[in-house]
Amino acid sequence: MKLKLLSIIIFISCISLFLSLGFWQLDRAKEKDNIVNLYKNRQQAKIEKLTTISDNNISNLHYRNFVIKGSYINKVFLVDNKIKNKKPGFNVISPFKLMSTSEVILVDRGWIELRGERQDIVKNFNYLNTEGIEKNVQEINGYIYPRVKSYTIGDIFIDDKWPRLIQAINFDEISKVLGSQNFLINGVTFRLGQSNSFGFNREWKIVHMSSSKHLGYAFQWFSMAAALVILILIYFVRKKNG
Repeated sequence: MKLKLLSIIIFISCISLFLSLGFWQLDRAKEKDNIVNLYKNRQQAKIEKLTTISDNNISNLHYRNFVIKGSYINKVFLVDNKIKNKKPGFNVISPFKLMSTSEVILVDRGWIELRGERQDIVKNFNYLNTEGIEKNVQEINGYIYPRVKSYTIGDIFIDDKWPRLIQAINFDEISKVLGSQNFLINGVTFRLGQSNSFGFNREWKIVHMSSSKHLGYAFQWFSMAAALVILILIYFVRKKNG
């Protein structure tokens, strides 16, 4: 009797877990659709000049196209483990100081493929240190992209050479590197538009997993829950007939 009761509890617990995971995936699918729709709507708005960021409700700036004026700070960060077309590489991140306010925003200049061995990254990408992007005041265009907090195992920074390899964009750590004289805007990057110089592969993804994949996962979890229900019914029918 105790074994039967334990089996029922396990079956019910598993069914509840699978259902909750299925509904969670449905919520994630809805969230991704909302993000994509927000992006499409805000991309239709005209391009505006943005002279300050911190004085705005930053969520109202997400996915909108802007022109910003200022100059790059010649410190290049390479965000590791970025895969494109099944090839390993990095996203190239450079700080950009707005001329009007001295606020600094991180500009995502796009993706570059890994060259050679990982231990030779600084040597193979040394050209990023000598591009001269910081010499002139310039206007660049792109859109504001929200960045959620990244969770990593181990150190955020791999070394202290330039370009600096990092595991994820950590605004607090990058702010320390840039120094207290530079006020870094937190929580967003500026995705560089296609027409700008000093850019790389800018085939941007708005979400990294589409809503259809979440729906597929939801279907799998609901199917597993249904299968367990069927097994329980078969078990009780056989018990009754036995």
